[in-house]
Amino acid sequence: MEETSQEEVLASGTGEKLKIVVLGAGSIGCYLGACLIGQGANVTLIGRERIQAQISENGLRASDYKGRDLLIPAKEVKFTTSNSVMHNADVVLLCVKSGDTQSAAQLIFKHANPKAIVVSFQNGVRNGVLLEQYLPTFTVLRGMVPFNVLSKGKGHFHCGTEGNLAIEDPDKVSKELVSLFDKAALPATVYDDITNVQWGKLLINLNNSVNALSGVPLLEQLGNPAYRKVMALVLREALDAMQAAGIEPARTGKVIPKYMPFIMSLPNFLFNMVASATLKIDPEARSSMYEDLTLGRKTEIDYLNGEIVALAKKQGVPVPVNSRIVGLIKKAEEDSEGSPMLSPEEIIQTND
Repeated sequence: MEETSQEEVLASGTGEKLKIVVLGAGSIGCYLGACLIGQGANVTLIGRERIQAQISENGLRASDYKGRDLLIPAKEVKFTTSNSVMHNADVVLLCVKSGDTQSAAQLIFKHANPKAIVVSFQNGVRNGVLLEQYLPTFTVLRGMVPFNVLSKGKGHFHCGTEGNLAIEDPDKVSKELVSLFDKAALPATVYDDITNVQWGKLLINLNNSVNALSGVPLLEQLGNPAYRKVMALVLREALDAMQAAGIEPARTGKVIPKYMPFIMSLPNFLFNMVASATLKIDPEARSSMYEDLTLGRKTEIDYLNGEIVALAKKQGVPVPVNSRIVGLIKKAEEDSEGSPMLSPEEIIQTND
């Protein structure tokens, strides 16, 4: 009989609780996991040794802009670097970077039960299709995380913006999981088709790169009309490319997508009036791409602004600002010096 590892024992849990494994327990994965664990869910986190060490020393803490502040003692957190714990998971929440989707799918295929439900909580619009190709025997559900989570170090993950999780589940196989999310104050909306929701989220995520290039908190960035001008140009190009491709991005928050460039172009006093009713952003919130540059990691730029550039190329639509931003982020990745702290003018200039 094959020897059972300590990690597998930890993941097995007790009773008939839904066994959830988070693959790629970074900022989003740890935040989701912490909220679920706080409500008694059986969750195992798979992530990097760096985060494992933080949690072992400090416990796992999840907080948000609404006042949530949950600290789970280290002894109550099942965190491992071993992928073998997926063998008896009922649900795998995939939270890896989009560039790691193929390798993650191969790990799931190797280690997980083919009857497991795999939910892709990743940025971009391509991951679900890729997962279905590599995991033909699994139930793959496309998902979307609308909010921003920042790692504050020492096992602390802070959600600084609002929104409901989204899951594409026409056959309603995720009822138990959705119920757990609701109990954990992580409401999830279930859709028959999430495609337009993902494109709507992609529009919101285009701000990730601008925030990473500016190096200032999101709230400060949005309070600056010059940075908003950059975002208005980025969004207008994206909407033009989507329209040419026949894509109609769905509303994922309180703002209708087609009005976003106009709202970003408003003078401060009008923007602040609109933002106070539609945007809930913590003063310390920053984008995950800013964090990637700070830690010297490869970003998801190819799956965000790069997705717009690729779509525009197919449709013959010019997107000079998005193209420049892709280049600037890739240069920042190569430089490995964190955010380049660019001004709005430096981001949109056409000549170096």
